[in-house]
Amino acid sequence: MNPRTSILIRTKDEAKDIDKTLALVTDQTLKPDEIVVVDSGSTDGTIDIVKQRADVKLITMRPEDFTFGRSLNLGFTATQAEIVIALSAHAFPCDRDWLRHLVEPFDDPRVAGVYGKQAPHLDAYPPIEREYRSFYGDQPRVQANPQNPDERTFSNANAAIRRQCWEKHPFDETLSGCEDVEWASAMLMLGHTILYVPDAAVYHSHNEPLSQVYRRTYRETLALQTLYAQDMGLRDACKRWCHAVVADWRFILQQKKDLYWLLRSPLYRLVWVYGYLRPSLPAALWKPFYKHWKRGQLGSKEVGNL
Repeated sequence: MNPRTSILIRTKDEAKDIDKTLALVTDQTLKPDEIVVVDSGSTDGTIDIVKQRADVKLITMRPEDFTFGRSLNLGFTATQAEIVIALSAHAFPCDRDWLRHLVEPFDDPRVAGVYGKQAPHLDAYPPIEREYRSFYGDQPRVQANPQNPDERTFSNANAAIRRQCWEKHPFDETLSGCEDVEWASAMLMLGHTILYVPDAAVYHSHNEPLSQVYRRTYRETLALQTLYAQDMGLRDACKRWCHAVVADWRFILQQKKDLYWLLRSPLYRLVWVYGYLRPSLPAALWKPFYKHWKRGQLGSKEVGNL
């Protein structure tokens, strides 16, 4: 099988990285048939850099119209290929066989999507590096059970998608994030499979300021609440913070990272977990008191019945 392939890259203010990314995706052993860039309001010269490449199709959208799902659907509509590769503008393929590894599994007609490994950049913050290393392992996975949350995993930062499957179920344009998780879940419900292929690796990670860390986890949690009605309580938030900090400390010491991060990790994780907790507030604050009050009421009734 040698399907036509399109590479779809979403950009906004990616002037620092977009030229390198475009160079790497065109220097593959399996050449893409087309490259489409969807820009959502860059002001840093990204558009000028993209326009210098005659082999790249540029589509622009207004920032106020942007959602992750809408920009993807806009890009998919502009492509013609059987397999569309969604790639972050600052995700750099690790080798020249990256595209081939992403596309090969589509020989199996049951496969709806394939996502690859995301290796942290060399300058990644230790908490970020630990997360990427633990999440993106070296073992391939076949995901087929829509009832298992672990098998609904997917990432449009480095993924290939069968066009016919997207046509059956485009990306949800209303979600604030996790449009890839929603799409993967829908594909599993339709009887398709999702594959994780670690050989299709890119370098991709974010050293975000704390404000951006909060916005990212908050945005993702809002989407998950919409999809699965998930809530987080104070106790769960505290446990998640403690576990993450301890894991960060262990990683920092084992990998001989800058000890400064032993101090910074607790603050980083506090902002990180607050983003997960915030959509559940204020209910997460009053529910423990309500449960305590209910237990007291039941205890009073039992005493009264004696």
